[in-house]
Amino acid sequence: MRINEILTESKNSLAQWRNEEPVALVKSLTKKLGQPDELTENRAVWYDKDGFKRIEVLDEYILHCCPEPHYDYVYSTIDLHVPKKFVRVLAESSESILLDLLKNEVSARCATLSANAVTLNYVLDVVSERVEGGKDEYEKRIKQLYKNKLNPDPEWWPDVTKEMRK
Repeated sequence: MRINEILTESKNSLAQWRNEEPVALVKSLTKKLGQPDELTENRAVWYDKDGFKRIEVLDEYILHCCPEPHYDYVYSTIDLHVPKKFVRVLAESSESILLDLLKNEVSARCATLSANAVTLNYVLDVVSERVEGGKDEYEKRIKQLYKNKLNPDPEWWPDVTKEMRK
């Protein structure tokens, strides 16, 4: 398939999406990360970008009230074995932390890649026992992201993982 055909097909897929915010994020991520590896009428996926195993933007708009009301639609996934002793504390920390114990994957579902990165770093800190997990610790980190008036979706850092894999 030619690149023009792929771009036309991509635009047609995005035109079918119902939610404006995920569409805007897909367009922004496409500028930063390149064309998605998969694009359908309800999902865009990039693989092996910026240290994430997978980045997925879904045509959904899920209300999430913690730490402040907002909507979620982007998922970032890493490979990580989470010992069962941490499952409860992570589940109680945030509904945005998604554990797949069979695949040894952890995903974060938030509104931005930055919030996902903060969430996954929290999980890494808990599992490596650098911090004691809990809702207060998790929410403190997310609030700090916004308190510092950081752009919640800044120009994303360069992908150094490709260099590390060589």
